[in-house]
Amino acid sequence: MPKITGTFEDREEIRELYARYAIFVDSSRFDDWINCFTPDGVFESPVMGTFRGHEELRRFTGQYHASWDGGGVRHMMVNVSFDIAGETAKGTCALIYFKVHDGKSEYLLTGGYHDTLRKEKGEWRFTHRRVYIDGR
Repeated sequence: MPKITGTFEDREEIRELYARYAIFVDSSRFDDWINCFTPDGVFESPVMGTFRGHEELRRFTGQYHASWDGGGVRHMMVNVSFDIAGETAKGTCALIYFKVHDGKSEYLLTGGYHDTLRKEKGEWRFTHRRVYIDGR
């Protein structure tokens, strides 16, 4: 069994970051979602492209929100696992993704994320999130 790394507090903060990421994007709290990333953070999507830094992440949220076509989305991130080395971490999780429209949820895809994180000013944030889609 691999050794669990990092303090209990750091591990809880990182798990909370994973949860907030999904909650914020799903509820259109895009400024809060952007703040899940370091100022130089990168988000990489096989569908939408690569976005670097808070300004580009803000541009992404506008494009992404428009793609919902009046509905919404639900990110279910499960099997969160990560290793902490001081003020940095590497993590991964599985993704189950739904589109929500007219009160109905429609399964769209499964995949996941490969992540790097950094603790800055006492807070854990993503420095790089790369989405992958199963079967691609």
